[in-house]
Amino acid sequence: MRRWPNGAWSILGLAAALAALMAPAGSRPKNPEGLYAEVTTNKGLIVLKLEFEKTPMTVANFVGLAEGTIDNTASPAGVPYFDNTKWHRVVPGHVIQCGMGAAGKAEGPGYEFPNEIVLPDLNHDRAGMLGMANGGPHTNGSQWYITLGDRSYLDGDYTVFGSVFAGMDVVKAVVQGDDVRTVRIVRVGKKARAFHPTTASFKALVEEAKARVAKADAEKKAKEDELVRASWPGAIAAGDGLLYVVEKPGAGKPPRQSDTVKAIYSGQAPLADKRFVSTADQGRPYWVGTPEPFELVVGKPGVNPGLDAAIAAMAKGEKRLVIVPAALGYKTSGFYAKQRLGEKRFVISPGTLLVYEVELLDIVPAKR
Repeated sequence: MRRWPNGAWSILGLAAALAALMAPAGSRPKNPEGLYAEVTTNKGLIVLKLEFEKTPMTVANFVGLAEGTIDNTASPAGVPYFDNTKWHRVVPGHVIQCGMGAAGKAEGPGYEFPNEIVLPDLNHDRAGMLGMANGGPHTNGSQWYITLGDRSYLDGDYTVFGSVFAGMDVVKAVVQGDDVRTVRIVRVGKKARAFHPTTASFKALVEEAKARVAKADAEKKAKEDELVRASWPGAIAAGDGLLYVVEKPGAGKPPRQSDTVKAIYSGQAPLADKRFVSTADQGRPYWVGTPEPFELVVGKPGVNPGLDAAIAAMAKGEKRLVIVPAALGYKTSGFYAKQRLGEKRFVISPGTLLVYEVELLDIVPAKR
């Protein structure tokens, strides 16, 4: 309670104290200014704070679907999209996820919109962060998740657009199949009260974002091309953007279809400043350490299409530097290594240029 400098109780302070004493037990405190989503579940209430000023497009999508003000193919106009749906994916220690429309019958709303990454302000460094699920860069729709721990390896690939304001105990209690009964938007303050997305306003934000994405993609491609030209000017084209430099010739002929080959590599994602090595687990990459030999069968999926094709063209004992464009690498899915206890998860983000130094150790002919 506030006092005047002379020690007397202020009228405002006394009024506040009386109001607190008269408030009914268990009443909900008033939220600070901002935009909120009250998610009613069968386990209790989760209150989400939506970062509408930092991620206006993503929040417009969420609010528009929640209130039925954005056209979509799963729900009629005016029908709240998220009501009477399920938490359809729950991974302990990772996320709880929902947002399939029409009571779980629709994967998405019938449209996609770009990522809206705001780092470092909005990240996955703790439990209770609200993000958009996607099937690759810029394929956001209606599905969203809440983190159950530090998932920092998702940063840069998934949009964070809010956080849990209240009800984290409910978040932790959710299991797969639990109900999302209603999602109601609460506006506190002038700015939040003015935030009312429509189909037209949302589409305008999406078109602006698509233009930004196109520009960023063009700039990234130009950087990749310049890096390759400057670093490996003598690289030989092998088709579809695959390039290589023979560092040590091998002996004999390349393997034939269905032959088993043993190889080893060290690699890097130069623009991401990330290095990695092969593991014995089907050649999957992991943090820098000692490279491990691995086997693959020529003609069957192995590490990724680009590296598989390069290895299939090598002779025994040959060493090559192989430059794999994203379209022949991990494409728009990226690569997520298995989580190892106590270690940061190894990730190669979607759309990443990869450079390998690979050696073909042995060829075991198939029985014919």
